[in-house]
Amino acid sequence: MKTVNVKPHQCLLDISMQEKGSIAALFDFAVANGRSITDEFIAGESLLIPDTEIIDMRTWQELQEDGIIPANGYTADDAAYVMGGIGYMGIQLDFRIS
Repeated sequence: MKTVNVKPHQCLLDISMQEKGSIAALFDFAVANGRSITDEFIAGESLLIPDTEIIDMRTWQELQEDGIIPANGYTADDAAYVMGGIGYMGIQLDFRIS
């Protein structure tokens, strides 16, 4: 089996799109790597690519030709950046009263 290195913020859905052109390969990747479909990955981590055919050749070719690397992973570190507003502000820190 070939391997692929995980890029920053990639999840198993992204890897299956990148390598097989469809999320239908998600479970094949999970089984081949002994991982859960919801596991978080570390950038640079190596994953096995299952020996299955490319599911959607057109999508796969477009991603390859345009140099698109799907990366939709959401980590706990991202939560601090995304969450904001009154409930997450501190008086006189990032919420100014004038």
